[in-house]
Amino acid sequence: MLFGVAVSTTVKEIASAIKLPRKDKASITHKKLMSKKKKKSYYIIVKGHRPGLYTSWFGDDGAADQVKGYPDAVYKGFYTKEEASAWLSKFNPEKLPKDLLKLVEKLPVSKDTKNLQELITEGKVIIHTDGGANPNPGPGGYGVVLNYKGSKKELSGGFRLTTNNRMELLACIAGLDSLKEKSDVVLFSDSQYIVNAVQKGWAKKWRKNGWMKEGEKRSNHDLWAKLLPLCEKHDVTFKWVKGHAGNMDNERCDQLASKMAKKKDLPIDNGYENIKTIQKQLL
Repeated sequence: MLFGVAVSTTVKEIASAIKLPRKDKASITHKKLMSKKKKKSYYIIVKGHRPGLYTSWFGDDGAADQVKGYPDAVYKGFYTKEEASAWLSKFNPEKLPKDLLKLVEKLPVSKDTKNLQELITEGKVIIHTDGGANPNPGPGGYGVVLNYKGSKKELSGGFRLTTNNRMELLACIAGLDSLKEKSDVVLFSDSQYIVNAVQKGWAKKWRKNGWMKEGEKRSNHDLWAKLLPLCEKHDVTFKWVKGHAGNMDNERCDQLASKMAKKKDLPIDNGYENIKTIQKQLL
């Protein structure tokens, strides 16, 4: 098996038949839907005036009118077919509106899914990563989803005090470090900080300059010093993916990271806390 064992957490699959409570987060308010910058492609109404699949929110045949004024309406908007299918899998199929599953199944496969399928066919290892701290700095976590020939593995970790960028970097490190042999990798991250630094060669220049910037060590130099050798060990291409835009593996990474950040008794991020302690002593 290609994947190693380092820093791994397996997550149980969601039961296929659950009843959503009244205030379930899956039911989105009008404000949330309208505040999204990117227009969603599909809207599914499980409970409303006319349950079903809609391709617009407003308009004569839009989804908005089907939930307006309906008590305990259950509905959600999606960017992709895959995202919609994953949400519907939480319901008991017998309780869903007639033919809804068939309608969703007939939707076109998303561009992201097509691209991933091509990469998998080429034998590449696909790695999605995400990480963050809340607040920043604050408790943080990272999540990783690896995909090799359709076989998936999830990794995650967290720290009691860290930053967004450090968790994004650690996600990349954990994913690449888990590979047991030299691999052809495409790594997807929603961090432009990381993708640009690697793909544009900035990080190698930082290393060449001893990680120094204006007389001080660059932030996160300890993690960059771990990531670059892994990038040189494997054949890695970094690609930026927009966060929270319907990419299922990216969304899963976000879930893993958020879950880890909320855990109690998280370990110390020595690369962050120790540096901060030293800086305070020098002031």
